[in-house]
Amino acid sequence: MTLLIQLIMSLIVMAGAAYLWHLGGQGKKWARLFGVGALIAIGKALMTLNPWTLLYAAVLPICISAFSYGLKSPIHKFYVWLFKKGADGNDLDVEMATRATCGFLWSLAAIVFVVCGGHTTGQIFYSLMASALVMFFGVQKDVKTSEIGTGAAVALSVFI
Repeated sequence: MTLLIQLIMSLIVMAGAAYLWHLGGQGKKWARLFGVGALIAIGKALMTLNPWTLLYAAVLPICISAFSYGLKSPIHKFYVWLFKKGADGNDLDVEMATRATCGFLWSLAAIVFVVCGGHTTGQIFYSLMASALVMFFGVQKDVKTSEIGTGAAVALSVFI
């Protein structure tokens, strides 16, 4: 598959994942939990012709379910304890740390792509980018911007 076609497919996957992540935040939980991972996995499988990359569709929902950023999540509670503030969700430091941690932990699902022929350096770069972008978009006041940006950040895994 040519590089141009792969780039176009990657951008389509990213746009679709961003939209599905946003739908998940609008009450359609299936879209975020299952749709995002399935779309990324199918896109990656088509680009690499490797059916094992479809395992990502099972791993991402596990990561999303296990690591959340809500006020009651263990990650958020840990940062509230660490910073001694922010239990109400209105402290920027706590929210940024929580979102960055979630972005990093969600990015670990893409290790599937490394095992299926990707590169470890790509995973490292993606994990750093996912952490930074999920943090950045996660603290945006506009919900739509936050959700679409976060979904696109998660979908960067397709480049591994």
